[in-house]
Amino acid sequence: MGYKEDSDKAKERMNAWWDREIIDRPVLSYYYPKKRGKLGAFLDTVGEDWTLAKNYEDIDNALDGYEKRAGETYFGGESLPFYFPNYGPGIMAAVFGVSPQFKTGTMWFSLPTKPDDIVDHLESVKINQNNEWYSRLLRITEYAANRARKNYLISVTDIGGVLDILSSFLGPTNIILTMKRNPNIIDTCRTIILEKLLKVYDDLQKIISQFCDGCSCWLGVWSKKRWYALQSDFSAMLNPEWFKKFVLPDLVIQAEHMDYAIYHLDGPNALPHLDSFLSEPSITGIQWVPGAGNSPMGSEDWIPLYKKIQNAGKNLVIDSAPENISHLYKNLDPKGLYVRTFYRSEYIANQYLPKFAGGGEGGIILDILNWLNGQGESNFTKEMLDNFMLSKKIELENKYKKDLLKEIFSSFSRKWHY
Repeated sequence: MGYKEDSDKAKERMNAWWDREIIDRPVLSYYYPKKRGKLGAFLDTVGEDWTLAKNYEDIDNALDGYEKRAGETYFGGESLPFYFPNYGPGIMAAVFGVSPQFKTGTMWFSLPTKPDDIVDHLESVKINQNNEWYSRLLRITEYAANRARKNYLISVTDIGGVLDILSSFLGPTNIILTMKRNPNIIDTCRTIILEKLLKVYDDLQKIISQFCDGCSCWLGVWSKKRWYALQSDFSAMLNPEWFKKFVLPDLVIQAEHMDYAIYHLDGPNALPHLDSFLSEPSITGIQWVPGAGNSPMGSEDWIPLYKKIQNAGKNLVIDSAPENISHLYKNLDPKGLYVRTFYRSEYIANQYLPKFAGGGEGGIILDILNWLNGQGESNFTKEMLDNFMLSKKIELENKYKKDLLKEIFSSFSRKWHY
């Protein structure tokens, strides 16, 4: 790949990762800006770009921006550069006739429809070139993939979950009521949406495969074979019985339609459904997102949950704060473990990276954090850093001291608690 010299070796490790195997070392995905002080531009590279959501046809500017940012980013370990055509979570609703609106930093989908009318509406939608959004997704994806080719990967857009798409028409309350009063309507809608959703996925991935090597989605995990991140945000509103009746069968069909599938388990209300995924052979792995107000991904609080997932033979995808990376690899099975993080500079990366990736597993940074925690200090200054370095007989260039100071402040803001 044009933005990553060791992409072939990274892909070889990722091929093994999907099958819970290790070639020479565990996989690890990390990024940092090539130039110090470029953290903002770097975060835009690995985060969400709303260019297309604001202007549906603005693919040239979207790719220009991505390529500029990617050129300024170091893609470490098994991170592989990819561009995600972002029209918002669940753009399949637009294929079914919703006019999406970009506001408050995201895309919104709503076309209020009565339960008695929804089946006719969904059935009337044709997945062909006369469908505005279907043809747009094909056109934008092909243009992007043709431009990217072997330099980076184009991922399938976020097509959404079946009931999430249906909720754009009926709304949560009407879905629940219809499940009680006339579940056949919900079942018919699910069948229609799933059939057309899988066609859109197949068509988009077929286009990408003509130009790019491999498969990805908004989750950003690379695979040589077909895969997708499955999700159902609506399932957080359902008890386990209704989840198994109205959600799980569709997810299994999706998973069996592909070579691999990672489920995006989002929020504490989704946890009651975890056992269903762990007992389902077609689900390859889990990404657990705790949600606002809870300990973040990668924290010590979730180690028992991560172990439960691994004990069921499932892969794990974890986005973690830098200071937790080595701890995760020491306390979890490295087979099938995919941890992703970012560093503010090459120096900080070398301090934090696990030994298997050539790093110091925290080095000076964790020593300072432990020292501060022991003293009950929360306000760290350059003078305190100088005194600490002097006491440890450590010499550093000023530019690295600046990196250390910024990282210490960031660590406290992330509520470091080891």
